[in-house]
Amino acid sequence: MASEPTTVSREALQAWMLKVLQRKGMFAADAELVAARLIEAEHRGRGEYGLALLADIVNAMDLGDIDPRARTLTVLDLPASAILDGSTGAGQVGATKAMQAAVLKAQTAGVGLVVVKNSQPCGDVRLYAELAAQSGCIGFCTTNTGKATLPAGEAPVFGVHPQAWAVPAGDEVLVSLQFLHEREPQVSGYAGERGLLSLVLTAGLTGSRTPCLKKKASPYGAGAEHCCLAIHAEVLQAGDALPAVVTETWQRMQSSVGGWEGVAKRPVPEQMALSPQGRTAVEDVAQSVRIPWTTEAQG
Repeated sequence: MASEPTTVSREALQAWMLKVLQRKGMFAADAELVAARLIEAEHRGRGEYGLALLADIVNAMDLGDIDPRARTLTVLDLPASAILDGSTGAGQVGATKAMQAAVLKAQTAGVGLVVVKNSQPCGDVRLYAELAAQSGCIGFCTTNTGKATLPAGEAPVFGVHPQAWAVPAGDEVLVSLQFLHEREPQVSGYAGERGLLSLVLTAGLTGSRTPCLKKKASPYGAGAEHCCLAIHAEVLQAGDALPAVVTETWQRMQSSVGGWEGVAKRPVPEQMALSPQGRTAVEDVAQSVRIPWTTEAQG
């Protein structure tokens, strides 16, 4: 049935995605980052940030909103912080490189804060926070995309933008859910506080436009800024103190605003499920770019 998930070969799926993105002009290394983030989101069951985004990315390239040949440039590089210029490239590339740089800085300076300007939407912010936690750091990521949208009656100065924390805990990574669009509580003033944090960490640090000044509601038309933070705690290297604390408070964390979820520290399996939404997107992209998606890629 069309509504049932399809089992596919991760390796074959990734190889097909690389062909699509490289045909659009992306460098192989950057195409690998985009494919990795979309496949991870798909595997996590976050279909709206998974393969479904591939069609949006390809379409944005066709419209000129994403530059497939973009280079991620370093504007400012300090021991514990940096500013990158995404050159209107895919947000998955800019945000991944930002978190990788933040982790490296955290490993030497104790904390790393890296922001990206002139980028495009990066998808699921949890994935980038998870990258830090997979490396033994506490991770945080927020992004600022599209024109500001707030509940009726709120001043459109700030935007409602996703934020996520991730904490390493033994064989798992614990990821926050409370700051995601679909789970956020509609409390007066709450969106504004979140928007202020996103504003300071993204537009403020990069000198980019604030959400209220972005002229297009479309995320790809308005551009994006990302902020990645990695905190390296010595206790994580000296023993299991922090994971023990996290484990003891797990029930409390689950009942907190929005809750948390545990993600196993395992790579995406060779055989993975493709959501109906993801399969439709893959088939649409295959037809538009004329790179066949065949049954050879299915498990």
